[in-house]
Amino acid sequence: MSLLYLDIETDNSNGAGLDVFSSKIVTVQILLPSGNTIILKDPKSLDNVKPLLENNLVIGHNLKFDSKFLKHHFGVTLYNVHDTYLAEIILSGGLYAGKHGVTGLKDLVFRYCGQQMNKEEQQGFRCEVPLTQEQKQYAANDLKYLPEIFKQQQAKIKLLRLEGVINTEMKALPAIVWLELSGIFVDLERLNEIQKEIEAKRSKAEQSLYETFGTSKINLNSPQQLKKELNRLGIPVESTKAEELAKFDHPIIQKLKEYKEAEKLLNTFVGKLPNYINKKTGRIHADFFQLGAKSGRLSCTKPNLQQQPSKTLPEWRTIFKAPAGNKIITADYSQIELRILAQVSQDQEYIKAYKEGADLHKLTASKIFQKPINEVEKKDRSIAKTVNFGIAYGMWTFGLQKKLKAAGIEVTEKEAEGIIKGFYEAYPGVAKYLKHISTQGLRNLEVRNSAGRLMIFEKPEDDKARNSIKRESKNLPVQSLCADMLKTAMSNLFLRLEPMGVKFINTVHDELVFECTEALAEEVKEMVKIEMEKAGALFLTDLPSVAEVTVGDTWEK
Repeated sequence: MSLLYLDIETDNSNGAGLDVFSSKIVTVQILLPSGNTIILKDPKSLDNVKPLLENNLVIGHNLKFDSKFLKHHFGVTLYNVHDTYLAEIILSGGLYAGKHGVTGLKDLVFRYCGQQMNKEEQQGFRCEVPLTQEQKQYAANDLKYLPEIFKQQQAKIKLLRLEGVINTEMKALPAIVWLELSGIFVDLERLNEIQKEIEAKRSKAEQSLYETFGTSKINLNSPQQLKKELNRLGIPVESTKAEELAKFDHPIIQKLKEYKEAEKLLNTFVGKLPNYINKKTGRIHADFFQLGAKSGRLSCTKPNLQQQPSKTLPEWRTIFKAPAGNKIITADYSQIELRILAQVSQDQEYIKAYKEGADLHKLTASKIFQKPINEVEKKDRSIAKTVNFGIAYGMWTFGLQKKLKAAGIEVTEKEAEGIIKGFYEAYPGVAKYLKHISTQGLRNLEVRNSAGRLMIFEKPEDDKARNSIKRESKNLPVQSLCADMLKTAMSNLFLRLEPMGVKFINTVHDELVFECTEALAEEVKEMVKIEMEKAGALFLTDLPSVAEVTVGDTWEK
């Protein structure tokens, strides 16, 4: 397999140079193994270079962008890639994830080659307009530094033993391209129905608040005015933030919460979502960042499809509907972070519970509260579930109290302390692992997961920062391994499902969502389950990996 270096320039004359559906490719430039550079201007077809691009290792910077344009406009799929942008984030131990001014091509050219790049010509490329000499030089310059950057990155990858992580991320890139080009459909009629329901709730809460305050001249969105009025009514709030309001049990506080929730839903979600629908496709094509967090998790913007209000508004997901004749396949790993914790901690009780298909939360409740499992009550199980899921995040007394209160369960500080202590006594393997990994993370200022992913911490300046590192050290190896599983699964599913015409429409941490024709739905469901569980089994060697998959008309959970 030969090495090719690739870059493209797009037409930004209408301000849409970054939009694959509205802009066009002006140039495709390729640095060949011979050392020669070819520049294809205003290509009408790429059939001549398609085999070259699809069957060799293509090296470039931020190749998601180039890949989307090549796929959408010319049907060219970059299967084998090395993205210097993604590699740099991985090499930084995740410190560069989400940071600006450190991972651009200009930054890497200076870091690895000691040269300053001039990017002024970038906005001037136009379709059907001959290239100036300066533009030709600019196009060539975007390629000429890539061989040296690639060479030095490869040396660092080997030194840091990151070959496996790089392989996972580069194989996932074509799946992310598939995800962004697929887009997700929104049922505007259903959105309008939900909007009316929320507006009615807001209006009802608004009227109730005005009646209680004895005036309608209060701006309910003004923290200062609200605080003043609540104090006047004898409720000594110091602010109107959620955590402050949660301290008080008063009918008006509940109405205020209802108003704030409705206001947020309308302004943050309902009102903004239609603006993201692409006029050419009729779908939302969000921007997914493959390495959006230190853990390797994806993040998402424009809009953030990973943070939709399905918890506060369970019916919200019904707006994401399959068009007529299609179905949506929703798949997520069952209790994956707890399964990973069982694997990495080698706690035999945890592992046994999953191997036998036991209810882990009931088992935990039985151990914490020292009662037979058949006597465990719903409240006991809810408490145990909160502890199970929170323990890897370094949750302690206050955090447990806060979580349980949100679920309508009140416990004292002493009771919370006893519950957590009971958990650690019940699962000594988990306790030992979490203590070891947090100590190791703080001492070395880095942790790795079972897949070899490196996560580095900046040197702490105070106790708060040190405690933060200890908490992150507990969770990052777990959370990041989930990301590796999911990326492995989506990479393999891309090779199987994309050629069938299946759309990859969303992903949320441990969840993959697809859209296909009704005729293919059951077949796709089975393929998704197999590939997700196969990816999980690579890392969960002592207990089963379970993917739960549903087929429906909407995005279900």
